[in-house]
Amino acid sequence: MERGRLSALLRDLTQPDRVLLEWRTVDGWDYATIAFQLGIPRADLVKRMHRIRTDLRRKARALGADIAATMTV
Repeated sequence: MERGRLSALLRDLTQPDRVLLEWRTVDGWDYATIAFQLGIPRADLVKRMHRIRTDLRRKARALGADIAATMTV
């Protein structure tokens, strides 16, 4: 995917979703650490991260790109 389109998709995320994605994929925090930091159950965090990634993939496909390879679990 073109870097500009990926940047645009990430900018469209809400600030809290962008922070979660950054903590998980950029900083490498595990789900337990993030859930503890936020004071929420781990299962809720996993669901939220799944929703964020699914939404990003859907929007990327609508733009004619596939970012699945860049979205690691």
